Amino acid sequence: MSTSFEIEPGRMNGWKEIALHLGKGTRTVQRWEKLYGLPVHRIGREGGEIVYAFRDEIDRWMESTDRDRVANGDEPPAALEAGLFEPPAAESVDEGAAPPRRRWAVAVLLLAAMVAALGTLSVLRPAGRSTAGGSVQPAAWRLANESLAVFDNGGALLFEHQFGFPLRSTVTSESQRPLVGPSPVLIADVDGDARSEVLVSVIAADRAEQKLYCFEPDGRVRFVHQPTGTRRFGGDEYGEPWLAHRAFVTRGPEGRRRLWAVFTHNIFFPTVLRELDPRDGTVRQEYWSNGFIEVVHEGTWAGRRVVLAGGTNNDFRGASLAVFPVDGVAGATPAVRPGYACRNCPTGGPEALFVFPTLCLARRGGQASVFSAWVENGDRLRVTVGQWARNGLVASYYTLGPDGGLLQAEISREFQTAHAELEQREAVDHPFGSRDDAEMLPVRRWDGTRFVDLPPVKVAH
Repeated sequence: MSTSFEIEPGRMNGWKEIALHLGKGTRTVQRWEKLYGLPVHRIGREGGEIVYAFRDEIDRWMESTDRDRVANGDEPPAALEAGLFEPPAAESVDEGAAPPRRRWAVAVLLLAAMVAALGTLSVLRPAGRSTAGGSVQPAAWRLANESLAVFDNGGALLFEHQFGFPLRSTVTSESQRPLVGPSPVLIADVDGDARSEVLVSVIAADRAEQKLYCFEPDGRVRFVHQPTGTRRFGGDEYGEPWLAHRAFVTRGPEGRRRLWAVFTHNIFFPTVLRELDPRDGTVRQEYWSNGFIEVVHEGTWAGRRVVLAGGTNNDFRGASLAVFPVDGVAGATPAVRPGYACRNCPTGGPEALFVFPTLCLARRGGQASVFSAWVENGDRLRVTVGQWARNGLVASYYTLGPDGGLLQAEISREFQTAHAELEQREAVDHPFGSRDDAEMLPVRRWDGTRFVDLPPVKVAH
């Protein structure tokens, strides 16, 4: 893989790359540096410093401190494949799922993620529920050492699978917390036969093994999937391994299920969203993004069935929402800067692409991402944009009309509270007010040939 800059072999630049190597969240890695002496190096002063680390130093540190860290209860419940943003999102989204109320902000984001993790009633089967044939459904799981163990809701072991290679960390359904990151395991009825399959985005120590596994309810491997080949963005070529990031199951008319899988590049930003045949994992549709994809939703908007793919947009360093006809998920994200435009992706792209700004609190540590998106009353798109601040997750909200115009924009109360706290610590250089309102806009939309600014609206608080 060629890049536009040269780096020292084995050197990781920035908290995101360090977190990616460790398979943890950025805030966890920063805490490890403070509490346990994670070997991180700096150039410059705080506020303008460059943070970097060396893989061999980090690996030696991990080997010597793993036992102490676990003993102190600091082992996170999920190993994240972190990129520029590490937002939470539902494991699967269904058109019948109730959207969060806007003003509940962080509390409702947590509730929405928990509801999705427990299962949307029309897509995920209730834990431990029996089918008409009397078979017990998978309900809980554990990833540890080199194996996956799956249990019913009574705690009885249903099956165990040996991968034959070490996993990066121990993760269980009991310890997985929705706001820490995407779950590596999704239990869902992927083909509408009233039986729950088990989808695993394997977090292996060897990145080449980070594939998507689909298991039958009895533990047989239905298929294993991982993209191959390279993609060229600008003048750089990005290749294997493509890492399984997460899976989604959406539901269409008459209960039809669609299985979606997201794979990320092993270091940098390119991401691919694929619809897979739930029977054998063959690719039905494919879309390449210049940022992570963290939410996939299917719904009816303005009289048409659409697929919504939300996440980040590296071209604008903001959050993005791509809208596709349900059978037209193809192509790549359009871009302004050449380095973020795919040069060898299949033709096509979203019929609409919206880009939402990153606000001041999130710019200090990364960028914003679409946390959730859904269709309301058939004619409005409701979008929650997660803005990760130093003291937690805050949100901004947008509503788009049936013609794609901007109807509403709102800053959460939690954002204002976080802003005031950082202002007191002199971590932000302005009081909350008109400057923050201005940063909420513009929302940009791709019109097929260029990005245009949507007419502004008054920002609500």
